Amino acid sequence: MYFKAVRKDPHYIENHEKQVPWDEISRIVQRASKHMRKKGDKIEIELEGYYLLCEMKEGYLYVINAKRNT
Repeated sequence: MYFKAVRKDPHYIENHEKQVPWDEISRIVQRASKHMRKKGDKIEIELEGYYLLCEMKEGYLYVINAKRNT
């Protein structure tokens, strides 16, 4: 899946940034090309014990939700 860049959604900033910092998100997204799957109009990534919910808008991948799987 091609996207210009990865950006933070306001929901991620407000609710998830402290639990899963941006440097971890960047590393996961870079390695996740084969681990992305569509769920409706959203994109899910499950990799290395993390779950990300993202959305494509105007060619950018916005991270909405990020959690560590325990």
